[in-house]
Amino acid sequence: MTGFILRIIAMSTMLLDHIGWNFIDNPMLLTWLWRIAFPIYAFLIAESFFFVFKEKRRYLKYLSMLIILAIIAEPCYDLLEFWKNITTNFMESQSVIITLLLWFLWITLTESLVPYGSKIKIKDIVVLSCTYLLIAFTNYKMWANFNMVWPLLVIAFYWYIRYARNTDKTANKRSWWKRFLTLLLIFAIYLTIYFRVRSNFWSLSQWLEQIQNYYPWIIWHVLAALILSFSNWKLWYHEKRFKWFYVSFYPLHALIIWIIISLI
Repeated sequence: MTGFILRIIAMSTMLLDHIGWNFIDNPMLLTWLWRIAFPIYAFLIAESFFFVFKEKRRYLKYLSMLIILAIIAEPCYDLLEFWKNITTNFMESQSVIITLLLWFLWITLTESLVPYGSKIKIKDIVVLSCTYLLIAFTNYKMWANFNMVWPLLVIAFYWYIRYARNTDKTANKRSWWKRFLTLLLIFAIYLTIYFRVRSNFWSLSQWLEQIQNYYPWIIWHVLAALILSFSNWKLWYHEKRFKWFYVSFYPLHALIIWIIISLI
């Protein structure tokens, strides 16, 4: 499955989620689809790093694009998310682009500390763990999407891709079922931490209640793992028009939905 197909799936499921929240009385069915979209977006950010990190010009161009997108997307996200009371609520949550940008920078730091292909030492694990916790806490204090948990998924995908790519950087040397099981393990750890955070860390009964109430999240994450396990590490598109459409889709669709809501 190429990067082009993954991008189409991510954009489509995110759009359906936002349509559900703004135009449907009972939006949860469409909202569950977002559980597919974010893992794919997180995967694509980590994957994109491997396409650009060895060329300074491409890396800086991609980083600049993310920064500009984060700046443009934030007011569009606020309009969509808090259109009923934007003057008082817009600081309560930040767009997901902020999270992706933070972790793209931290992936860069990881690459600087432990270059691709080098062996990891115990001191590297300690330093990296501390930096990951620091940026997760930063994401939490900024009220970015899903607090401190989602960023950990991005970095998990970085390490998954780093060890799953073969020597020519274009294909996966592991069999499909090993990729699928690895992704399931990543999601199992991620969801365990996520539900633990939602239950304020301490209450076991609340943690189990969260898992019971949000079991569709688990189902859709299994589907996301299945989709991502078929990734072949190829972009498979060269059209600049699609590239700019993909980059601008997040703020553009949020702005269009807000305009429709305002007119209604």
